[in-house]
Amino acid sequence: MAKAAQSAGEVMAALSHPLRAEADALRVILLALKAPKLDESVKWNAPSYAVGGVHCVTFNFSDKKSIRLIFHCDTARKETKGAPPAFADETGLLAWQSDIRAIAVFRTMEDVAAAKLVLPGLVRRWVSEVVER
Repeated sequence: MAKAAQSAGEVMAALSHPLRAEADALRVILLALKAPKLDESVKWNAPSYAVGGVHCVTFNFSDKKSIRLIFHCDTARKETKGAPPAFADETGLLAWQSDIRAIAVFRTMEDVAAAKLVLPGLVRRWVSEVVER
């Protein structure tokens, strides 16, 4: 019998990471977004958020000194490394890996607190200018 897929809440409940509190705080910010409606599920063994079935923001817990949010377009679009980023990020949160993939890194609760004011707008912009484009 196949094991049932874990929910994002179950993944978080089982998470053993030095920055677990920061991860929980980031998840609260993402869950509070009203528009776009982000559907939470699990991708890459971590909470992930999708719009219209396209995953676009996914946690990454591989580094024990930080929590990463990967901004991406699932498999909906092909990325181009070395191409200019999809938009200028005035928040300074994103480190661009390609034209349509970026990473935001959080190392402290202060990083999360500072991001609380700008992360919702950044996610909305990501969805409108990258995912839905």
